Amino acid sequence: MAMCVFSTAGEPLGFVVESFIFDSEGVPLGWILGSHVHRLDGSYVGEWHQQMVVERRPGPPGPPHSVRPLTAPARRPAPAQFYRRAPVEDYRQYQDAFSRLHDPVPTDLESV
Repeated sequence: MAMCVFSTAGEPLGFVVESFIFDSEGVPLGWILGSHVHRLDGSYVGEWHQQMVVERRPGPPGPPHSVRPLTAPARRPAPAQFYRRAPVEDYRQYQDAFSRLHDPVPTDLESV
């Protein structure tokens, strides 16, 4: 069963099946490893928090290391219906990072 991925403003952006993140068209973008979100090439994107991909919370300096790349899963049909959830002020304390799943791969990240 798919779970929606939301922006910090409550907009549906995609969905998660197992630990893979897909955009709203069903294109695989990345995966969740613990609380870390990575692109399929293994580069770090952000943190998984309250069904959102957000900038890293305060912690040790520097981004987490990249991890091994994964083979992209097959496209998945999007859920029949996406819904919008009301923005909750608490969620706005985090910067939205979902768009980083679409960004070009950064070259300054260390690899495993």
